[in-house]
Amino acid sequence: MRTAILVWLIATSTTILSLVLALVGEERTATMLGLVSATIIMAVGSFKAWLILRYYLGLGPSAAGWHGLFVAFLIVIFAGVLAAQGAVILSSH
Repeated sequence: MRTAILVWLIATSTTILSLVLALVGEERTATMLGLVSATIIMAVGSFKAWLILRYYLGLGPSAAGWHGLFVAFLIVIFAGVLAAQGAVILSSH
């Protein structure tokens, strides 16, 4: 029970951190974030997804193959979002 509450508190804090980072970009009314802000937000989101996979879906110590597969998916999603954000920033200049 203690671990579940701790993981829930960390996941909640990372969600709040992502929200704050999104609101404190270069301009509050900007429709796109800078690459640094997007990188930090995606890193926080990936960490939160890893917590959920490890603790709530039980992919921690029991299933090394599944754990590796899902971490690889997180890396691909992280890289894809950053590449798309970079393309948007480059095309807008």
